[in-house]
Amino acid sequence: MTRTPSVGAALERWRERHLRILMLAPTLLILAGLTLFPTIYMFTAAVQKVSPDPDVPREFIGLGNFTRMLSDPELHLAIKNTVVFTSVAVTLEFLLGLGLALLFDKYIHRLTFLKTVLLVPMMIPPIAVALTWKLIYQPQFGVLNELMFRLGLPSQAWAGDVSLAMATIIAADVWEWTPFIFLLMLAGLASLPSEPYEAAQVDGASAWRQFWDLTIPFLKPVIAIALLLRIMDALRLFDLVFILTVGGPAGATETLSLYIFKIAFTFVDIGYAAAVSLVVLFVTVGFSTWFIKRLRLVD
Repeated sequence: MTRTPSVGAALERWRERHLRILMLAPTLLILAGLTLFPTIYMFTAAVQKVSPDPDVPREFIGLGNFTRMLSDPELHLAIKNTVVFTSVAVTLEFLLGLGLALLFDKYIHRLTFLKTVLLVPMMIPPIAVALTWKLIYQPQFGVLNELMFRLGLPSQAWAGDVSLAMATIIAADVWEWTPFIFLLMLAGLASLPSEPYEAAQVDGASAWRQFWDLTIPFLKPVIAIALLLRIMDALRLFDLVFILTVGGPAGATETLSLYIFKIAFTFVDIGYAAAVSLVVLFVTVGFSTWFIKRLRLVD
C-alpha cells in the first residue's frame, strides 16, 4: 500500500528546489528596475530628436542619428583615439604584467610585501589616480618636469602637448592597471602543473621553448579573460581623460565615452548621444562574442 505525500511535504520540496530563485528574486527585481528603464529610454531616444526644452515634443527621425555618425569628423577622431589608446595601453599592460608575474613566480615569489606594493595602484580610486598624475604632469611644479630640470632636459607641457597628451594618458592607465594583469597571470602561473615541465627538462627543452610550448598554452584561458576584461574597460575610458586633459588639446585625447558625455550634457543632444552609445554597446558586445568564440575555436 503506497502512501501519498502530504501537502506540507510537497510544499517543502518545492521550497527547497526554488529557494535560490526566491532569495535572488528581490535583487533581480531591483536590478531590472534600475536597468530596464534606462535601456528602453536609450533605444527610444536614439531614433528621436530630443530637445533640451521639456515643452518641445520629441520628433521621430528614424535612422537620422545613426546616419549622422557617418559624417561626424569629431566622432571619427574619438573612435581613432579610443582604438589607439586601447591597443597601446592593453598591450603594454599585458607585457608588463606577464613579465612581472614570470619574474615573481621564478625568482622572488617569497617577497609577499613587494607583491602587495605592486597591487596598490589597482586599489586606488580612479579619480585619485587621475588627480595624482595631474600633479605629476603639472608644467610649473610637477614632479616630472622637476626631474627633467635636474637631468638638464627642457620641461614639457605633458598633458597640453598634442604629440604627448595621449602618451600621458596611456602611462597613467598602464601604471594603474598593470597590477590587474600581474595578479591574474601570477594566479595562473601558480596553478600550472609541474609534470610537463619536468618532462620537458628531461628532454632538454630550453626555458624559452618551455615558455612558448607549455606556459603560454596553459595560460591561454587566463590570458583571454585578462585581455577581454581590460579591452572592454579601456573602450569606456572616461575618468583619466576627463581629469587630465578634458579631451584636449585639439581633441587629441578625446575618447568615445568623453565624446558621448559632451554631446549629452554639454550640447544636450540626447538623441544623438543615445545613438552613439548604442553603436558602442553593439560593437563591444559583438567584439566580446567574437573573442570568446575565437578562443573556443582555438581550444
